[in-house]
Amino acid sequence: MSIKNGFLSGIYLYSFSMFVFFTPFCINATEINNNTEEDKLASPEDTAAEFDTQLLRQEGQSQIDVSRFTYGSSVAPGKYRIDIIVNNNLVSHEEVTFKEVEKNRAEACLTPDIIKSINLNIEKIPFDARKGLTELAACTDLAHMVPDATVKFDADKQQLNIEVPQIYLQHTARGNIDPALWDSGVPALMLGYYMNAYDSHYSDAGTSRSFYSSMNVGLNIGKWYFRHSGAYNWDQDNGGGYQSTNTYVQRDTEFVRGHLYLGQYYTSGQMFNSVSYTGAQLASDDRMLPASQRGYAPEIRGIAKTNAKVTVRQSGNILYQTTVAPGAFLIDDLGPTGYGGDLDVTIEEADGSTQQYSLPYSSLAQSLRPGAQQFSATAGKLRDYNLSEKPMFYETTYMRGLTNILTAYAGAQYSQNYQAVLVGAAVGTPAGAISADVTQSLSHIGGETGDLAGQSYRLSYSKLINETNSNITIAAYRYSSSGYMDLQTAAQTRDAVKHEGDPDTIWRSKNQFSLSLNQGLPLGLGNLYISSSMQSYWNNGNSYNTQYQVGYSNSYKWLNYSINASRNKAENGQDQTTWYLTLSMPLWPGHGGATPYVSMRYNEDSDGGRGEQVNMSGSFGDDNRYGYNVSGAHDNYSGSSGSVSGSWEGSKATVNGSYSTGSGYNSTSVGMSGGIVAHSGGVTFSPYNSDNYALIEAKGAEGASVSGYAGATVDSSGYALSPSLVPYQQNHVAINPEGSDLGVEFENTAQDIVPRAGSVVKVKFNTHTGTPLLIVSTSKGEPLPFGADIFDDENTHVGAVSQGGVIYVKVSKPKGTLTIKWGEDEHSQCRVAYALKPAESNKNSKNAIQRFTSVCQ
Repeated sequence: MSIKNGFLSGIYLYSFSMFVFFTPFCINATEINNNTEEDKLASPEDTAAEFDTQLLRQEGQSQIDVSRFTYGSSVAPGKYRIDIIVNNNLVSHEEVTFKEVEKNRAEACLTPDIIKSINLNIEKIPFDARKGLTELAACTDLAHMVPDATVKFDADKQQLNIEVPQIYLQHTARGNIDPALWDSGVPALMLGYYMNAYDSHYSDAGTSRSFYSSMNVGLNIGKWYFRHSGAYNWDQDNGGGYQSTNTYVQRDTEFVRGHLYLGQYYTSGQMFNSVSYTGAQLASDDRMLPASQRGYAPEIRGIAKTNAKVTVRQSGNILYQTTVAPGAFLIDDLGPTGYGGDLDVTIEEADGSTQQYSLPYSSLAQSLRPGAQQFSATAGKLRDYNLSEKPMFYETTYMRGLTNILTAYAGAQYSQNYQAVLVGAAVGTPAGAISADVTQSLSHIGGETGDLAGQSYRLSYSKLINETNSNITIAAYRYSSSGYMDLQTAAQTRDAVKHEGDPDTIWRSKNQFSLSLNQGLPLGLGNLYISSSMQSYWNNGNSYNTQYQVGYSNSYKWLNYSINASRNKAENGQDQTTWYLTLSMPLWPGHGGATPYVSMRYNEDSDGGRGEQVNMSGSFGDDNRYGYNVSGAHDNYSGSSGSVSGSWEGSKATVNGSYSTGSGYNSTSVGMSGGIVAHSGGVTFSPYNSDNYALIEAKGAEGASVSGYAGATVDSSGYALSPSLVPYQQNHVAINPEGSDLGVEFENTAQDIVPRAGSVVKVKFNTHTGTPLLIVSTSKGEPLPFGADIFDDENTHVGAVSQGGVIYVKVSKPKGTLTIKWGEDEHSQCRVAYALKPAESNKNSKNAIQRFTSVCQ
């Protein structure tokens, strides 16, 4: 159903609703019929109402026929493209015909295709109704054939809501969405980017300048998605260079609920350590499963003393780089890196000092539902920039849920000079989820080293203990014997031996341990958390990578406070322990999300360093699109310092910048990020970087905003981008007309879509442009009848007369005639002519409301 002329219709229906609900003179028709047995069986929507038209104060023949409202307002007959919702689940989006039935109502015609999408269980339906359903007539009366079934149309949401008792449906998993609804999107060229420039000046060490830019490029053609990601990194000492991360083509494979990847990609890392390759992979994706059947990039935490640059590397590749404000930071949006492999984190402070630590992380204990499975098959060449020889390898993994508590998994890797086999199981017990596996490897190294064989044993545990409010997110331990190597370590060691190098320069892991514990304390006493990781090596016994944090936090009214201790590797290579006390609170409590937030921190480390810091941050503007951060600090090493930073989410990009100064140094950073999509309608910009976009088309609605995303607005070409869609799930995309021209009307302002991973789905919002008219009119000296219908020159219904004989319509022609009808004979209609005034140049809107007073002839 269209909501064209929605404002007028709203006035019309609102006026009638006030009339119906606030007058005691409307009479229930079933009472007039003395509550017959047939009336008792009538559904609520069949209940009629009669109105005392004298309350409308209509004189003589100037009376409208209100019988059409006897059974409530209804959609006009016609065809409408709407969502089909069955038991609150989207099943299709298609054109539905509404046909006029008795009692002045129009009802949806349930075609055979619509009935089929409901997924009825015919065997459960009463025998008398089966014949009607199996014959699938042109229009099926589902509500009368299936007990307790209802069919209702929601004009506001453009949805046909069908409710069927669960017993009459085929069993499907909760949250299941038919793959036929997965939208591949439109052909599009995508670019997501992030840029950051950093400049520091030291009085005793000169300057340090760097520039980092990462990009994700995509080309979508049908169901084939081409992707490339890489980064350009430059610094004044080493110059610049571009490094490609991945280049591949992706396609969904519905028959296995997964994806096919061709090109440069990476293995999943769920069983073996993740490696990059050039080749092909077929792997399942549990995002394609219903939400109820779905069974990890890690979070990176740290604390910066100044406006610092944080860089995350894996195998020497820069995965992530950003500038953070002084204080604690959390990186929880790291891109896909697989489930295994060390992450090297470097925090470069504005005064030139650095902190470094490594995060060896493992996957969580894996558990699948009975019958569920996950698998991957990969064939390709190992991709490592440090290797002179790229060996061919094959990897396959398989995981299956056997019972409610037992999941078994296995995997194998094969290369000419390396073989490995893994077997394991995950068990769900009342004490927590536990997974254990063993890997046997055989490495052909060559030279004096010869062949090495060994085992690696891994044990993982996770548990949420409700009784003690304890959440052990992950506890994992791995021991590897001296002869064990993973694929990448074996390749690197063989490459070193081949070039007459020392094989012991390639470290072989011995022990790995990681723990993340969150413990809630009783009686509002706060929360305690522990995060720790450790790794040691066989051929470098003096090197231990150890990192841990212990913290306690609580709040009192509007004051939050915490005590933290962390141990990281300092710039001199020695372990350093630091203690922090932090207080934070809103500057003035109770004023919403834009209230400035103040935090104060005191820190002290094991080397005798002490420091204090005060920080204030907040946001302002429409949708809080402007953000700021101001801080001042002092420590006994570098004296006093201060910094200021800000960000702006514009309509085309997000821009940020910061400036920091202290004793003997100052630093500046500027950054910009966003997304660009080229499509058949032009080029559209977004302040957000995403792999999935909804391409909104709303012609003539420039300035309208995308709901939920500050800065995202419809451009002059009528397009906007809504980011961060969830693949294979129902996404609600909405547009806010506020900010668009007054002469623009929207047929609807929200739609639901189900995108494929990586797709750009076009969402069209039909609009109508025109000049709004507000006409006060009379007929024969009396106001026009309230509720009378209004038709334009083309005999199209454009609205209804409001109270006081007021006409509100939107017209697209500079002049014309409106016909007012409150009956079928000639004496029950009249005409109002109009001629638009020239638009004034100083008007903010080219379609400002024009007002007239006219007689209806």
